[in-house]
Amino acid sequence: MFDALHNIDIIIIVAYLVFTFLIGIYFSRRASQNMDEFFVAGRSLPWWIVGTSMVATTFAADTPLAVSGLVAKQGIWWNWTWWNWGIGGIFTVFLFAKLWHRSGITTDAELIELRYDGRPAAGLRLYRALWFGLFQNLLIIAWVMKAMAKVTLTIMGWDVDTEIMGMPAENFVVIVLFMLTVFYTVMSGLWGVVTTDVVQFVIAMGGSIYLAVTAYTRLGGIDSIKEKLISHEFDVDTILQIIPSMTPVTEFSPFTKFLTLVLVVWIVMYNVDGGGYLAQRLFAAKNERHSMFAYLWYNIAMVCLRPWPWIVVGLCGMAFFGKVSDAETYYPLMMKEMLPVGLFGIMIASFLAAFMSTIDTQLNWGASILVNDCYKRFFRKDAPQKEYVLAARIFIMILAALGAMVSFYIKDISQAWFLIFSVTAGIGSVYIFRWYWWRINAWSEISAFASALIMTFVLRGVPFIKTMDSLKDSGLAKGLAGLYPEQLWFTFPYSILFSMFFVIPIWITITMLTRPVSREHLVKFYKKVYPGGPGWADFKKEAPGKESEGLNARTFVNIALGVTVSNCFLIGTGKMILGSPLVGIVLLIGAFISGTLLYRNIK
Repeated sequence: MFDALHNIDIIIIVAYLVFTFLIGIYFSRRASQNMDEFFVAGRSLPWWIVGTSMVATTFAADTPLAVSGLVAKQGIWWNWTWWNWGIGGIFTVFLFAKLWHRSGITTDAELIELRYDGRPAAGLRLYRALWFGLFQNLLIIAWVMKAMAKVTLTIMGWDVDTEIMGMPAENFVVIVLFMLTVFYTVMSGLWGVVTTDVVQFVIAMGGSIYLAVTAYTRLGGIDSIKEKLISHEFDVDTILQIIPSMTPVTEFSPFTKFLTLVLVVWIVMYNVDGGGYLAQRLFAAKNERHSMFAYLWYNIAMVCLRPWPWIVVGLCGMAFFGKVSDAETYYPLMMKEMLPVGLFGIMIASFLAAFMSTIDTQLNWGASILVNDCYKRFFRKDAPQKEYVLAARIFIMILAALGAMVSFYIKDISQAWFLIFSVTAGIGSVYIFRWYWWRINAWSEISAFASALIMTFVLRGVPFIKTMDSLKDSGLAKGLAGLYPEQLWFTFPYSILFSMFFVIPIWITITMLTRPVSREHLVKFYKKVYPGGPGWADFKKEAPGKESEGLNARTFVNIALGVTVSNCFLIGTGKMILGSPLVGIVLLIGAFISGTLLYRNIK
């Protein structure tokens, strides 16, 4: 059954799993003390642990598979689907990271009643808790489990009919890993999560870099890889573009998609201000400065360091195996083909690490929202701290069970990504303004959520109606064909544009038609967070001496330098790998100069 693994590989994998088990036991007593210890590690972590934990969390078992799949389907440039987060991440470093830490809250949903007042705020907080803590959280857990099942099936060489103990073999393996992750997450809270994250990041990055170097070298470098891609009838010129060609420019050309991703998508997405499980890490930092440096390290590592090993492996897989039925299997196929005994075991352990680092975060974060923003807020406000910790452990096990069930219905990992993007498109604009404009209220967010959800159903439903056999000749379908002649307008990323033009006017209109938050509540928020900026001009006198903590010219200089560093580093590294060393060196020099200036500014 396990013929693909040598005894040395099995020993390495078991040793890693035992280590994670011991971590759970070691931190169990400390995590059991209270909610702060369980959910935000006592608010005492240094920036390098916080930032590395963020990177490890976003490096899941699905990520290398999805990235290599994106390269095979449309080319390297299609990774701007998530590279655009790096632009928003730099804005978060200098506009939002300190504000999250100053808020002193436990979950990002708690910010709602810190910022807004009344029943609308309470209702919105409950909705966010259920949406992000339960529904969206389950979807993420499910697609990560599906990716791990796909990896297991490929590297073990099993077919879909292979069974262990009466269930599909890959599902059996993933469930065993899942149960171990649940154990140490239940026992150790965020302490165990961040500790294992640091180790998991080192293993996962080390393994992916080694695999990329090995595959790249064995295939003879980039020129040989290009020749093999051509022999397999891949469009090399398109696949190897980091930024798509500007010509021809049409409404549906790759360059138009690229512009949409880097100029629009990151601004309106729900994570534009660093909320969610990333905000949980910022709450755990020991002070504001550490929260800012943590997010900066996370952003650079996520966008600049992580992707190229995965892309290289994906390209090598395409060159070695040719076209396969599932492009997301190139990565595990190359693992099985290229790695010797021992290193194969380490690489599998790195995938286990990536899988577990994401699952433990989603479980802990989801439980923190369900406990803090549902159970404590609406049912047991003054319960003992140990009761909240117990409730968190119960919620973790419930989320784990539900996530496992949902995973059986996930088919395409990247499509699950796009669904999340669509359902929350346009909401990011509210999230930016709620920090920097006093007039935003709970109804602003409520209307943004509702209109984004409506647009998701519309944009996903229109192509379905137009192509469904029973409806394609109906008056409804013909009418839609007249109004929307091109179905491509309803696909990602253009769907985000459609949602934005619908969502933003609605929430602005609703904001101006509804009652503003009471001044007393706004003053309390401003004194605690003091965001600054022209949107709070009437409140400056409420927090004298804090003017230097808000927006200023240096803030935007730092943002410009940060965006330059990350993008020059990203593209320059790619150019070096893909055979354009001169351009790569120039861009890397630009990254170094910008980074030096940024460091001096921050210091």
